[in-house]
Amino acid sequence: MAEGSINREAWATVVSQLIAEETGTPAKPEGNKSRFAELVGVTYKTVLRWTQGASDVSEDSVRQVARALHISPLTLLVQVGYYTDADLGAAASVVTPAPLDKDDPALRAILDADVPPRVKQRMIERLQELRARDVERQVDEVRWWIDQSRGA
Repeated sequence: MAEGSINREAWATVVSQLIAEETGTPAKPEGNKSRFAELVGVTYKTVLRWTQGASDVSEDSVRQVARALHISPLTLLVQVGYYTDADLGAAASVVTPAPLDKDDPALRAILDADVPPRVKQRMIERLQELRARDVERQVDEVRWWIDQSRGA
């Protein structure tokens, strides 16, 4: 993969959006930089510099924010110009979870919900976990049927 540099202005925009999504309230929709700093494990001054585009940003910092907020690091790194979509190539398919059926009513409800994309992604991941557990339960039930039929 080709490595680039992180565009300060793009990072400032992304961080400002994340601050609003993570810490915004009806009274303060732009969010709280201090609370955001605590969430991602940096100082308030660092968040202030990020939102002002006043300092260079490392790939590690972007990855730290992504991990803290449960966002795909690659998604953030593309958004801020470190990688391009073309750079990701096959790697994108590796980090993409197995798709759910697009006709799935639960998935449709999530996709149609008026919530931030990151929240939708968390909901989709949770739905996938639930579906995987359902499959495990079904397999256990079938095994029970088999055991019962052998003893009959």
